[in-house]
Amino acid sequence: MLLDDADSHLIPYQIGDVFISHSLEETQEMLEEAKRSLQEEIEALESRVESIQRVLSDLKVQLYAKFGNNINLEAEDS
Repeated sequence: MLLDDADSHLIPYQIGDVFISHSLEETQEMLEEAKRSLQEEIEALESRVESIQRVLSDLKVQLYAKFGNNINLEAEDS
């Protein structure tokens, strides 16, 4: 029995806890989609971090205006 060329070039791709074999082209497409999805998630998280940092900065200004140098809101270097 001869192996078909498509069958001989299957690449395992992990989905969850399972590996599924796909052709090289399908595997590359799946990797590109996974990279694209992760990049979008990273950008969303970075945007959220920037938003939280702006809120934190505004709160620091308000607290320093109210309490002056009686409080220390700066991160300590360890």
